Amino acid sequence: MKRRIFESLIYRYQQNKANKAERSMIDRWYDTLDQEELPVKEIDEVQLWNSIQQRIGGTVPKKSEVRKISYWSGAVAASLLLCFGILFWKKQQELNLIAKETHLKPGYRIFETGASQRKRVLLADGSTVVMNAYSKIKLDTVSYDRRDRVVELLAGEAFFEVKKDSTKAFIVNTQQVQTTVLGTSFTVKNYAELDDISVSVFTGKVQVTANNHPLGVLTRGEEVRYSKNNHHSNQEAFDLTTRNSWIEGRVYLKQSSFAELALAVKNIYDVDIKADDERIAQQRYSMPISKQLSWAATLESIKAIHHNKSRKEGGIVHIY
Repeated sequence: MKRRIFESLIYRYQQNKANKAERSMIDRWYDTLDQEELPVKEIDEVQLWNSIQQRIGGTVPKKSEVRKISYWSGAVAASLLLCFGILFWKKQQELNLIAKETHLKPGYRIFETGASQRKRVLLADGSTVVMNAYSKIKLDTVSYDRRDRVVELLAGEAFFEVKKDSTKAFIVNTQQVQTTVLGTSFTVKNYAELDDISVSVFTGKVQVTANNHPLGVLTRGEEVRYSKNNHHSNQEAFDLTTRNSWIEGRVYLKQSSFAELALAVKNIYDVDIKADDERIAQQRYSMPISKQLSWAATLESIKAIHHNKSRKEGGIVHIY
């Protein structure tokens, strides 16, 4: 009933049919709506009520006591409705503002590593992430674990050990590829220096998609490689004993490209190597690279495989 009275007052005001007292009351209500900097807790209900009463009382025509009482009674009802209406509107605006800020301002946090660095990150749900050198992940600490558990691998390589939760999927987004699990362990690799994105599963099952197209469901010992250039994928088995050796500061290359060799050298020694021509760039390498060996010894091993030579120009080691 009170809401219909209030809506009727607004309608009369808009149609220019409101009397002086009604128009004054509505004008003051509109003025109050513009004072958005006042929080709800600072509104004194008694003071607001008394102020409305005084303002309305001062505008009532003095024709007769009966008419005065009639006006006053109507003003009381309308003022009560106005008072509660303002308080409700203020509270609703505050809640809407909080909801809007929560939606527009997520708590993004970035974790990253540099040369020869490895970092372990413990997530809010108990899952862990081990990051390789030159890697970067991002997650929204506000929304994480409320619905799904979403992590974005912006660059590099990371090993995920996911705490099982059948109600909340664990999702890793990296460029075009999305990896979804409930509870398992797997590695995602996406370096800018390499053409492909790879997902390797150590335990459980992992669903992999690329641009919303399924690439397959992987189980223990299976790996999928997705080409960022031609968008083709290839699924194969991998060596469980050496795949994540980078966690201990070692990399085992097996018929790996020069780009993979250069990446391993960069991650472990923070040294840039470059192939001087296409012939060198197409060569394959099978060898271990370990922080326990000096860079000089490793460089000699690299050159010996294909009987190449090297020279240093600035901060780059050229292989020719």
